[in-house]
Amino acid sequence: MNAPVSTSIRFKMKISYRSNHILEARSTLYGVVSALFSDPESEKFSMLTAPRLQECVLNECLQLEELDDQKKSNLLRSFKKLIAKLEKLGLEKIKDEFVGVFGHTLSKQIAPYALEHLKSADVFFRTQKLADLNGFYKAFGVEVESIERADHISTQTEFLSLLLLKELMASQNELCDEKEVCETAFTNFQNDHFLDWVVMYAENLATHIDGEFYPSAGRFLWEFLKKEKIGLQTSEVSQYT
Repeated sequence: MNAPVSTSIRFKMKISYRSNHILEARSTLYGVVSALFSDPESEKFSMLTAPRLQECVLNECLQLEELDDQKKSNLLRSFKKLIAKLEKLGLEKIKDEFVGVFGHTLSKQIAPYALEHLKSADVFFRTQKLADLNGFYKAFGVEVESIERADHISTQTEFLSLLLLKELMASQNELCDEKEVCETAFTNFQNDHFLDWVVMYAENLATHIDGEFYPSAGRFLWEFLKKEKIGLQTSEVSQYT
């Protein structure tokens, strides 16, 4: 997953990963991840059962895969398997699995909260990290609902989805300064508060828990993050080549 990106892939992707249609696709997929790890009883989660949304997400997965036809990707396949699990199990069984995986006996390895994955247990450090998170949200007019913590993966991915949507709108309206603000905020938030812990979280869900739906959710998330890391590394390199 941390292997260097080849020169041919860099050349192929260096312009396209921040093009408007890819920004839209990535925003959609971050929104899907937000819904995926929300409470199965929530309205947000129920959106995943809509056929039109499922078709849209399949198309967005395909767009990301087509950025790099030299490297096999399982993003599309993993989402198809996830939807198959959703249809097979039904909402009630998924609710039961949700409680079993994320209930009161929750282990640190699969906690859906960024602060639980920090190496430091220092209260001041954790408080500062939480304040930083809320500072990001406040700067973009986002209020965290009381049902989800600011460091919950569903909250974080919804925010990242919003940043990409704002970047897309700025690009469409040729607002260069606003586009740069959103791009910088996305990069800083992802690097400082999101990417490292969520990669471990996805791997642990995919390999270390019993169940059907949430291991599949972990595999889909891992495939998406893998695509994100390749694309973002490549787009950063392209600024200097």
